[in-house]
Formats: sequence, structure tokens, C-alpha cells
Amino acid sequence: AEGKELLLQDGHAREVYGVGFHPDGSLVSTTDFGGVVQCWDLRTGKSACHFLGHAKRVVCSEFSPNGFQLATAGDDGTIKIWDLRRRRPSASIPAHTNLITQLKFSHSTSSQNGEFLVSSSFDGTGKIWSTRDWKLLSTLEGHEGKVMGIDVLDGRDCGVVTCGFDKTLKLWK
Repeated sequence: AEGKELLLQDGHAREVYGVGFHPDGSLVSTTDFGGVVQCWDLRTGKSACHFLGHAKRVVCSEFSPNGFQLATAGDDGTIKIWDLRRRRPSASIPAHTNLITQLKFSHSTSSQNGEFLVSSSFDGTGKIWSTRDWKLLSTLEGHEGKVMGIDVLDGRDCGVVTCGFDKTLKLWK
């Protein structure tokens, strides 16, 4: 990697904060402080679609493993699920009581709960959501303060990891 700029894309009216790649690498999503979510076609360099629906800043986005959905979240405490084929919202989850810092999908279908989505928040929790019906499966409580990051350990030893302002990393089963 030479550090050579391949594409300069503008099109947001406010600060761009979140970014995520589609599983096949053809799209990238960006989120901004005005509540706008953009999907860019990396083959053409043009906007493929955009979504409006968050009440406040949108700080994170994550494509589902099958590439048919995009999850977004931010200041309003909701997770929005966008149907990329129909280009419209398919679910709105009142997920947290404060800013949602990160979203990650499980890529494993062999885990006990099948595919799931995890979220972390300034409200001090991590949460696990079913991708079948977007219902809450589990709340991860134990950090003292804001939970800044969350990720999924897929495979046989499936788990979730969180990190927070309390200077800790926690692994959950």
C-alpha cells in the first residue's frame, strides 16, 4: 500500500463520522452529523442511495453479512435497519438510552442464536439483537461508564468483546 488516494468523495452537508464496506466491496456507507446515511458505488464513484430517518447524528454503520441490509445508529439511541434492495427502512429498534457507539454483525450461522447484531452505547451497556425479528437477546452490563466498542468472536468459541471508558476490555459468552 502506497498511501495513494484512489477516490475523493464529497456529498455530505455535515461532518462525516461513520464508514462501512459492503461484503462484496462494491459499496461503502458513510454517516454524518446531520442524520444522513449515504451508500456510494465504488465502481462508479456515485451515490447509490441515501437514507434519512435518524433524529440526530449518525455515527456508525454496518452491512449485514448477506449484503441485503444496512444497520445504522447514533445519538438518538435507535438502530435503523435499511433494506438495500427496496431502498427503504425495514426496522427501527429503540435500542439504548444514549448514543450508540458501534454496531457489528455476527458472521456465524453455527452459533446458538444464528446470526445476530451487537451494539454498544454511552448508556453503559452492550446488547445482542436477533437478526430474525430484531428482538433483544441479551444485555451485557458490567462496565462502569460508557461502552465505546463492541465486536463478535465468530466460530466455535462464539463470544462478544466490549471495551469502555472504565479502561477495561470484557469478553462475554
